[in-house]
Amino acid sequence: MYSVFKRGDTMQSTLFVLNFFAVLFVVFYICKKVDINLLIPTIPSIFIWSYLMFAYIGILPLYFFWDDYRFRLGVDNQQMILMLWLFSSVSILIILMVFLFIKRVWGIELFTSYKEMKVNDTLLDKKVKVFALILFVVCILVILEYINKIQSVPLFELLRGASSQELTQLRSSATNNFSGKLHWYRLFYSTLPAFLSYFAFALALREKSMKNWTFFLVTFILKSFTSLMNIEKAPLIWYIVGLVIVYLISTRKKINIKSASIIGGSALVGLVIMYKTIMGMGDRALIDIIKAISSRALTGQISPAYFYMKMFPEHEGFLLGRSFPNPKGIFPWDPYPVTVEVMNFMNPNIVGTGVVGSAPTVFWADMYANFSIGGIFLSSIFVGFIIFFSQYILFKLEFNAITIAYTTTLIMSLKNLASTSLAAYVMNVELFTITMLLVIFLVLNKSFGFWRERLISRKKLINENLNPEEIKT
Repeated sequence: MYSVFKRGDTMQSTLFVLNFFAVLFVVFYICKKVDINLLIPTIPSIFIWSYLMFAYIGILPLYFFWDDYRFRLGVDNQQMILMLWLFSSVSILIILMVFLFIKRVWGIELFTSYKEMKVNDTLLDKKVKVFALILFVVCILVILEYINKIQSVPLFELLRGASSQELTQLRSSATNNFSGKLHWYRLFYSTLPAFLSYFAFALALREKSMKNWTFFLVTFILKSFTSLMNIEKAPLIWYIVGLVIVYLISTRKKINIKSASIIGGSALVGLVIMYKTIMGMGDRALIDIIKAISSRALTGQISPAYFYMKMFPEHEGFLLGRSFPNPKGIFPWDPYPVTVEVMNFMNPNIVGTGVVGSAPTVFWADMYANFSIGGIFLSSIFVGFIIFFSQYILFKLEFNAITIAYTTTLIMSLKNLASTSLAAYVMNVELFTITMLLVIFLVLNKSFGFWRERLISRKKLINENLNPEEIKT
């Protein structure tokens, strides 16, 4: 442990703490001004909570060197940590100012609750449920093919008593060092099972029947297995959070102390179990495990941003877009695996071991690595518009199990901007596929809500020989 009085200037540290909490106050103040209810699970609200959790709060313990592991890793320069805090603060404030601009200048507002959405209480068409079942079977077949391609399922090897080093190699082979096109397999073993499970859960909540609950149960089992099969800790926790969000949206309830306690308590218990088993900390005291969990949760996602700032441009020139995807080589650059290279920079000991690590962090860090400080400003403005209008469009859809599942999937995807690169959303196969599924589901259900209503109204007016240009938008 390192005290502020042992490290750094006391006045500087005092000013840092005051400004640190002042930024939090401004964040909550602007949220109130733009009518973003942080207790309602929407894309903006969950993103803000994720950003504060994974890209802001952890800077405080980093600055005072309270996290011994991160300090030993090399996060040991208070002036750079101050710069890290400044960049992170500027980014979230720019995003919120974009929200404020859209509301005050353009006059566009978000609903403050899902109760304002148009609700259709009719049962979903059977064709939707049959299509969902067929898609579920396809997912199982692809998962079996994926298991056949990897060396061995890490979860099974864990149960057989494999060592932590062996498990690390197996996990790397199944994920970052996978020999095939992992994103296609991840679509079927992660994204689609989650979407189907959210849909099944929302359907069971809104149309209570044994068939619907049974379908949810089998999707729950499949998604739980695929979340754990590569012995990764986060996927299962976030899947459970997603189910809670489905419940809150379906019942149109707010997050309260009870639901927050259930989520937090369940996540903590689950993480303790996984750290004792997957992370090989079974012989460690409970307090040590909780410290490790806290370190991973609060500083694990933001500390790589420190190394992005340290690596670029001192050790590597600005990438100027080279970290972005280059499908079929249509652009004049070779994709630069920035998360892998930063991990190697952070931990050079893994180079040559066969383990391919990754160091994802908040979205603006990758943009900084590409375009310097200007990338932080421009990307934050872009993210602000994307987050606001994504939710705005979702609020215009009809409120049913299909749109609830899609909304939850989009919430869970865009909240990752607090811990992953913006480049991951460029030509994102998973988001594109889920959006196409939304359209297919709505077509099968013949349900377009707001847009269908506008079309019917327009046809009616035309039939009555009214001028379509007179229709008020």
